[in-house]
Amino acid sequence: MAGRLQGRVAVVTGGASGIGAATGALFAAEGARVAFADLDAAAARRQAATVGHGSLGLGVDVVDEDSVMAMAGAVREALGPVDILVNSAGIMRKAWVKDMPRALWDQVLAVNLTGTFLASKAVLPDMIAKNAGRIVNIASIAGKVGEPTASAYSASKFGVIGFTRSLAIEVAKHNVLVNAICPGPIATPLGEQGWREGAEIEGVGLDRIMTRVNGRSPLGRLGTVEQVARMAAFIASDDCDFTTGSAFNVDGGIIMT
Repeated sequence: MAGRLQGRVAVVTGGASGIGAATGALFAAEGARVAFADLDAAAARRQAATVGHGSLGLGVDVVDEDSVMAMAGAVREALGPVDILVNSAGIMRKAWVKDMPRALWDQVLAVNLTGTFLASKAVLPDMIAKNAGRIVNIASIAGKVGEPTASAYSASKFGVIGFTRSLAIEVAKHNVLVNAICPGPIATPLGEQGWREGAEIEGVGLDRIMTRVNGRSPLGRLGTVEQVARMAAFIASDDCDFTTGSAFNVDGGIIMT
């Protein structure tokens, strides 16, 4: 039985680990030819080799427009025009606003928000030419609710949701659907780094931070990368063909609290 993404070409930024790696792996299992793109090119190649199915691993710096355009060109040459883009590249840096260096703010906004813009810009010509395409932006529940010490991250993810909605309106006439996913706390290297930084900044033990993190969800537990990947696969497939500009929560119900 053919997968839901059979024959499509997908690019996943931040594809070497975490949500990006899990999403790319599921896309490949659903029949897509997947390009895992990451700042760590060697890790991206390892992930592609692990997944197989003709996957491609390559390096990209999502804050460098020349690098992003070169990545898109390499994918086009190796796999064909891009049908699906998942913007999963992201970073987490924490600080109280009163103590936050401007460079930290700029770095988070550059990777999480500008990187999403640049990658989308790079693949849109393929999608517009085919009159079909899907862009899935990995935002965060922090893009809907605030979080202490995470103002830069939260601002960037609020921005991703706003960008998603604006781009969705722009490209709807080309049958390109643009949606976002808002994960809650997920056990990834990025999430764990953020929890450790939060504990250090607040001057409390990591166990106290984790008690608070787990307690935010009515389900009382962390999410998994596979749960986010399944939502991404749904959004990228024909099962989700009349939805654009939405931001789907995969958050264990945090948004209700």
